[in-house]
Amino acid sequence: MEEPELNYIKMFNAGERITINNCSFGYLSHRIVFYLLNLDIKSKHTYFARAGTTTEEDSYKTDAGLSDQGRLYAEKMGQALLKHRDGERKALADRGGPEVPLKPLKVWTSTRRRTVETADWLYDQGYSVRQRTQLSALNPGVCERMSEKRIRAELPEEVAKHEADPYHHRYPRAESYHDLAVRLEPIILELERQQDDLLIIAHESVLRVLYGYLMACNATDIPSLSFPRNEVVEIIPASYNNEASSIRIPDLPPEIIPPSPEDLKIPVPPSEAPSGTATPVNLGSPRVGPGTPKLGDPHITTTSPPSEHSIPPEPGEGSLLLVERALRD
Repeated sequence: MEEPELNYIKMFNAGERITINNCSFGYLSHRIVFYLLNLDIKSKHTYFARAGTTTEEDSYKTDAGLSDQGRLYAEKMGQALLKHRDGERKALADRGGPEVPLKPLKVWTSTRRRTVETADWLYDQGYSVRQRTQLSALNPGVCERMSEKRIRAELPEEVAKHEADPYHHRYPRAESYHDLAVRLEPIILELERQQDDLLIIAHESVLRVLYGYLMACNATDIPSLSFPRNEVVEIIPASYNNEASSIRIPDLPPEIIPPSPEDLKIPVPPSEAPSGTATPVNLGSPRVGPGTPKLGDPHITTTSPPSEHSIPPEPGEGSLLLVERALRD
């Protein structure tokens, strides 16, 4: 493409050089340029983990610290993640991959006490922890501390709007998931620039939006994604799309596992999602009734939905993912 009268962007060798012809295009095109300038194609793992439970679970405004169960969760989550990473390194060696050390692991949290304290165990092990204000939970507005029954009774018109469009609707003085996605744009751009492995500890609403971006989910599915607290979600770049899997956190009290009670429960599903509910693992799979896999089922992985221009991966490519990642690095 060499036509001087056209507006176009050309990228060479995945960011080695970018050519922009005629800079007269609008806001969206300039944002695309900015995004392309921040891309990094090096393979890295991204992990998502919930914050631990607090002494005041039903309050958004109260910046409560972790409860005893929350501190137990923080330790077990960190131990499970480090054990999994060490297992990945051994699996790579067993499959004939090169002997390479694990990439450094960085940790991002919001500025709220519950997420900061959830990362304390990893900080004590020597890992870098960074606090980001953009990672704060979705603001529930007037619905804070209100039960679903009370919300339906007092705000029936808002409930109807929310059920019609849960991604864009916002309750009075609250945020919508679209608002949250706009707030997270700097995080997404910096996430793309990361060259090291990254663990993000945040509220479930934040994890939904970030997961939706990385796995190319439909906006309508994002509000109903469920992240039980007994799992860490791992996202790995593959040849043509991203792959997601879950890391089980063992021996947690069952009462702290379900999704956060801070979430508006319209129409957020419970942790043990019923058949047909969108979860991070079954979102990209056909919904086939009671046998539909859920996040937490062993040996379940998924990929982001391919575009119409995607080239399907070769058979067996998933099993060689770790080797492929090491060779690319």
